[in-house]
Amino acid sequence: MSKTHKWFATKNDAEILLTWLSEAGAQLLSGAPVEAIWDLDGLEFGLHFPKIGSVEYWSNDIRLSEYEENSPRWRRAVMTQVRQQEQPHRPWVDTDKSAVAGIQMPEFRDGRYWVSGEIWFPGSRLKETFPELNRVCARLERFLKQFQTVFDNRKGEDQCGFTYYLCMSGIIQKVVALPEANSLLQHGAFMVDSLASPKQYAEFRRRLQLSGHEDSG
Repeated sequence: MSKTHKWFATKNDAEILLTWLSEAGAQLLSGAPVEAIWDLDGLEFGLHFPKIGSVEYWSNDIRLSEYEENSPRWRRAVMTQVRQQEQPHRPWVDTDKSAVAGIQMPEFRDGRYWVSGEIWFPGSRLKETFPELNRVCARLERFLKQFQTVFDNRKGEDQCGFTYYLCMSGIIQKVVALPEANSLLQHGAFMVDSLASPKQYAEFRRRLQLSGHEDSG
């Protein structure tokens, strides 16, 4: 099963995670160091751990009959087929057979609000296929536990105390705040879940306008 780690962070906070990933052996799929994306807000990148395994790509001729219908592998194949049709000249990483992860950088949206970042390990059988990468994922989870949890609705309604200040998507998840972002939240800053829809974000800003926290003009 894939694993996602979600976090609120400023640009400076993101450097903490990029340094951790670099020390864990990660690089960009292009071979560039992960630090190269330090100042790129909101974009997604593939990460490769070359000491753990190679990067494999899906065939341009995917045959669904080779997979058990409705299995996780079959569903990945279907999704990849759709992507190949939309972007036929782009190679698509086979995440089940590759030592890879993904990262979305935090974004400073509309010059007002930090939007969360995340790191995910997409392999469906990570523990069996890449046990060392699974250990990297577990180590990252332990590393992130040192930071304050500011949203967690995995066992019902969030009780972390920052609900008013966050525009959340409604997805079941846990989110931590790295030091600078946590300090901003503690002092009344507002932040946005990267999965929040345009409608949720518009309603969030409207609420802040009505409460006087944001100019309606």
